[in-house]
Amino acid sequence: MLPRPSRHSTVGVLLMLALAFGVGAARTATPPPPAERIYDMQWLDINKWYCPFYNDGRYALDITIGTGEAGGSWPQPYLNKYIFGAGLWFGTLKPRADDPEKVDTLVTFGYNPNSGGTEMTPTDAAHASEGAGNTQDRIYRFPDEWPPPLSRFTTEGWRFGANRRDTIEAELVPQENFSLQDMWCVYCDLGEDNHVSPGQPQGIEVYQTVYAWNYPSNEDIFFIIYKMRNATDVLLGGEGVTLRRCFAGALMDPDIGAHADDMVGLLLDDSVAMPTGDTVVVQNVGFAGDDDNHEVPNARGQWENEDIVPGVVAYKFLESPLKDSTLPSGEDTLVQLGMTSFKKFTIDIDPVTDPTQYLTMAGFDYRTGVLSNYDSLDESPADKRFVQCSGPFDLAPGQVEILTVACIAAMYGVENQTWEERRTLYNDTLWQLAAVANNAQFIYDQGWLLPGPPPSPNITLVPGDNSIRIVWDDLPERSPDPYYRKVASDPESPGHDPKYLEYDFQGYIVYKSSDGSTWDLMTQCDIGDDIPAESTLSYPPGGDSSLPDSMWIEMANTGLFYNVLDEEVINGFNYYYSVTAYDWNYITDSVVGSDTFFHPLILRSGIVSNYFTMPRWDPVNYVDPIIEVVTMKGDTIAPAIRWYPQVVVPFEVTDEVYKVTFLGPGRISNAKTRIGYVLENKTTPDTILDTIMFDYSIGDTYAFSAGVFNGMELACTLNVEVPDKAHDSVWIESTPGNYPVEKLKLSESFTPQTAWAYRGSDYKIVWTDEPGYMTVKVYDISKGEMELGFRPFVTRGTGPEEAEGWCFANKLFGHPTDSLWDSTAQFYLCGGYIAFNYDTANRRGLEIGPDMNEIKSGDVWMVRGSKEGGTAPYYNVYEVRSTPGREDSTTQREFVVKVVPNPYIVFDAWESNSEERVVKFTHLPSRATIRIFTLSGDLVRVINHHHASEDQEFEYGGTANWDFLNDNQQLIAAGVYVYHVESDVGEYTGKLVFIH
Repeated sequence: MLPRPSRHSTVGVLLMLALAFGVGAARTATPPPPAERIYDMQWLDINKWYCPFYNDGRYALDITIGTGEAGGSWPQPYLNKYIFGAGLWFGTLKPRADDPEKVDTLVTFGYNPNSGGTEMTPTDAAHASEGAGNTQDRIYRFPDEWPPPLSRFTTEGWRFGANRRDTIEAELVPQENFSLQDMWCVYCDLGEDNHVSPGQPQGIEVYQTVYAWNYPSNEDIFFIIYKMRNATDVLLGGEGVTLRRCFAGALMDPDIGAHADDMVGLLLDDSVAMPTGDTVVVQNVGFAGDDDNHEVPNARGQWENEDIVPGVVAYKFLESPLKDSTLPSGEDTLVQLGMTSFKKFTIDIDPVTDPTQYLTMAGFDYRTGVLSNYDSLDESPADKRFVQCSGPFDLAPGQVEILTVACIAAMYGVENQTWEERRTLYNDTLWQLAAVANNAQFIYDQGWLLPGPPPSPNITLVPGDNSIRIVWDDLPERSPDPYYRKVASDPESPGHDPKYLEYDFQGYIVYKSSDGSTWDLMTQCDIGDDIPAESTLSYPPGGDSSLPDSMWIEMANTGLFYNVLDEEVINGFNYYYSVTAYDWNYITDSVVGSDTFFHPLILRSGIVSNYFTMPRWDPVNYVDPIIEVVTMKGDTIAPAIRWYPQVVVPFEVTDEVYKVTFLGPGRISNAKTRIGYVLENKTTPDTILDTIMFDYSIGDTYAFSAGVFNGMELACTLNVEVPDKAHDSVWIESTPGNYPVEKLKLSESFTPQTAWAYRGSDYKIVWTDEPGYMTVKVYDISKGEMELGFRPFVTRGTGPEEAEGWCFANKLFGHPTDSLWDSTAQFYLCGGYIAFNYDTANRRGLEIGPDMNEIKSGDVWMVRGSKEGGTAPYYNVYEVRSTPGREDSTTQREFVVKVVPNPYIVFDAWESNSEERVVKFTHLPSRATIRIFTLSGDLVRVINHHHASEDQEFEYGGTANWDFLNDNQQLIAAGVYVYHVESDVGEYTGKLVFIH
């Protein structure tokens, strides 16, 4: 919470200074100077906000529409506009170079609500004089372009002078991201041509960072951090001057739909009643809303859906420049100035000169000279704008001060409820705004670091014929939790938590929407483990709870997959999809002695409406890609692993060969093993795509996936059942010796201690006479004759850890050795025994005795493994071969092109409004030319159809649209028309009827 200053005794002097040394001039539009510098724009679109930012200090204003329109919209996907434009204001009383006893009253604006212009130049002070733009002077957005280059914006050993913030150089040009979509740029006011005459540069530069997340608790917020530096040393080419009595302010020009009926309010230090019955205090929140709480779509595109009740847009003031203060002890300290003024005004009384803007920032009504720091009441609707400021403070050369605000949106009241009615119920209707504002304060107070969910995966949507395939990557699984690295793992941090996990990903949830606003859960998958192990953990009905920071999600333990096919769609309509990731982590509650008490924490990433597509008819001449998995090493009779290769992104499939190599088992317990495999690209030697490890309990069915690569997903299931016995038969393949085969007997049961190492393979035993003893070499035939090593296995103690191999043992299954002696009775081999001298009467193996002399070097014995439970995948090798899809243009085809609807009467169901007309040609080839004629033979329109967009192959497939306009963009007359389709694979002619 920031302190609010009392009225200063110096306000009269301030007023006189501003009026005495200010210069008055009418403001005019200030568009960026043409062709002088790079003017860059990036969209903030990670959460419910959709808002453009520019590297010249402005944001929200959309200059891609006409001469500029409102661009700050909420909530996605609806383009309902809330902000026309916004930016930073900075004012000062700057000593004149010719007479330091006199000052100029100066204000530099990052956005002027009266003109839509800016006085900022999109680079730092050091490069302002360069003239032509440098491509490095742009907006850097995480993760697309990150981090900003230190070589451009910093100097080795550069320091900002001996002042209280002389060590934050690293913070000015961030190298690590804090949010899911950091945006950073730097601009300055040193470009003289950008200033409206008679204005002039003050000599400041601004390092601006934007943070945005899409978690349920903060998806309606973005944060703006302005780091303002005195660069007069650069401007003046010397030591610089101290800027006196500075004010910094965040200005917003809100337009909630139509601009003429907006109202402004203020929560300065107010108590707000919450639905729970609790009361929360909200400070320093200026907001704007709609007077009658109703908007309708209009020609300017200010509102898209009238069924959406307008909310409010607000600034939550979080951090201000510092002022000197003295503690009761007499020690000097630094405290924030806080929000010292909140001023609202309308377009007709905009302060348009430096003095009037400066007075407004200082808390004055510039028309009357009356000091009124906080405009808390609004009387009538109009085109409003407001500014929230902090000051005064001095800014020495090189000194940096910070202004931080959160831009938030929230619902406010019900539809058609007037502002006056809502104001009467002030503390009841503002609870949603209060909740979001205090969430913003909490995030700031935590230093931007909170336990958070994994990032959402990247999504690819593949449209098909009445189907859409949703495909995503494994980014959340590979992303460490930044809270662990920066807070929880640091023993010196107050947030240190020994229970908190660095990698806490658990699963995915797929959502579907027909409008991008109302979402239905499609499916869920998560790691096939035993979470939750806590028997006392209970879930609220329906899974997700209403608690914003604790999304209780019931675990499915299905195993992971990375695509799902939605066949509940209709061609021609848009569908939205979102894939969220959730985690499973632990938060320590307390430590008592040697006991740690903790609770699980489940967080889910937010739903984003950025992904949508339209199912359509497929091209008639497209041949699908082919994927096959070939076993190179491993059993093919009864493998426990089953592969399910799927083409999920057809246009990404290339002619490649991949190899999957399974590693050997790793014992966890007698019936639980660690399994791993390596995926590599054989076409590009030594290119390893991934190494996967997972725990598997023998007897379970486990589903897993190698993820999506080369346009395919390699999913599989594993089910190894414990067989009744390890081996089915044994025989002597070659007989240099004369050992009686009838004396050999396989064990009649499976040894449970060896389940983790059981393979089910076939083996070859080759006898070898070494100096002084007889031994064997054992080969696993099913694994390409890989040699099996000697392991001293016994059933007790740590013996089961040696179960993957072979050994000789006595009649009590003890004294394992790699040598054959006359006391040897058993031969152990991967889960089963062979008795050398079986005693049928006693059903046991006896010492081999003198029969050992009948075994000769070079003898080969064969053992067939039992495969009734399925053979384990250890050491298996597979090749995954892919053949890309293609357009078949080698032969002429007969095809029938259809027109939907036909006849077209007034409108059809997939048109979004009465002004839109569209008919679809379907079942086209991948490429074709459609010519439409009147019955008399006049050419009306030529449509060149291609199956692909710039971003995605086969997006349009075999479907093309026509809007009933001719080649001159005129609406055609009602009647019957003839269309002719020409392509490399055939031709087709048909008729369509247009009635309107």
